[in-house]
Amino acid sequence: MNAAVEIVFILVLLLSFAPWLICAKDRRLEVKMTLVQNASVHGAFCLDGSLPAYHLHRGFGAGARNWLLQFEGGGWCNDIPSCLERAQTRRGSTRYMTKYEIFSGILSNNASLNPDFYNWNRVKIRYCDGASFAGNAKFDNGTSSLYFRGQKIWEAIILDLLPKGLANARKALLSGCSAGGLATFLHCDEFTKYLPNNASVKCLSDAGFFLDERDISLNHTMRSLYKEIVELQGVEQNLDKNCTKSLYIPELCFFPQYALRYITTPFFILNSAYDVFQFHHILVPPSADPRGHWNRCKLNPAACNAHQIDVLQGSSLFLQLT
Repeated sequence: MNAAVEIVFILVLLLSFAPWLICAKDRRLEVKMTLVQNASVHGAFCLDGSLPAYHLHRGFGAGARNWLLQFEGGGWCNDIPSCLERAQTRRGSTRYMTKYEIFSGILSNNASLNPDFYNWNRVKIRYCDGASFAGNAKFDNGTSSLYFRGQKIWEAIILDLLPKGLANARKALLSGCSAGGLATFLHCDEFTKYLPNNASVKCLSDAGFFLDERDISLNHTMRSLYKEIVELQGVEQNLDKNCTKSLYIPELCFFPQYALRYITTPFFILNSAYDVFQFHHILVPPSADPRGHWNRCKLNPAACNAHQIDVLQGSSLFLQLT
């Protein structure tokens, strides 16, 4: 094969594989992490003291002035041991997080898969505080220290994004999933206040409407968990003041069902009728079913017996979600 033929052959190969390479790139949009370098000025730290972070993929065209922010989810920590353990993982430290995140779903830049937001400025806010971005406290016993600074993390990231174009947003959507969905309830109206008065702002919680519901043993398992989180991480000071003044138990405002009535920004709620977390940890937590009578039902609702189906259908947990 002479040199000219060889060059033509290589070009044909490259052209043949080019569409596949482009499609592969489209399927996996990887966005680099941005550390908030001046976060320490605001007292914003992850549980272990590392700097908070987010991932930003710029919008373009008609979406250049539109912004979508998404809170990352990942449960909570409600006592010192669980928070110390969390601080040594990606849920409590940016040191352990992947430096690139794949943007998919409503964060995708694929117009056919994400027609509403593909060309918006899209931000994934990394979760590293363990209290749905709402705490403001610190633990230090001389040996170990923990920063419960979720509120400060949220504020530091917003302040970092404002000069990058968020301050001139025309449309904006604050969203989140699971614990991040709860954060959306807690920060929706606050988000609106950072943006121009003429901006169109809305909020969306995906699987974040956790309910204050008794479990099958008639215990307030979820209420107890949230009470521990609120007290440990200094969350109450950051809850909606109108809500906390109206309830005899202020920490209940950490529950969306109590906080929602005070949110004035348009709000969308997406929740499965049989939300796995709510089913497994609120209605039937392990403490309420020590002998595992509900195990098969929890693994597969189709395997539930008649009594269990009655309990599920009769529970206000699911009546309120459907």
